[in-house]
Amino acid sequence: MSAPDVMAQNNTDIEMIMNASAYYVAKHYNLSMGEVWRMKQYEFCESLAFASAADKIKQEEIDKMSKESKGKMRVAGTDAGQPMPFSD
Repeated sequence: MSAPDVMAQNNTDIEMIMNASAYYVAKHYNLSMGEVWRMKQYEFCESLAFASAADKIKQEEIDKMSKESKGKMRVAGTDAGQPMPFSD
């Protein structure tokens, strides 16, 4: 049994991270992967940061709206003290 090739594993991890980040940017901005790979390094870094920040803000707004709406909606007929709707 031989020790794992740590350097090869690290290169694979970096490649996977770069591919996933490029896909994330492409999906967010509706670009092709080729367009993303042709970006300058600073453009890619800014695009990745802005896309990530936009998704974080979007998720925070969804969470806020979800939290505010919890408990405010009632389903007709779920209150045991009231008759079922259309049961007249």
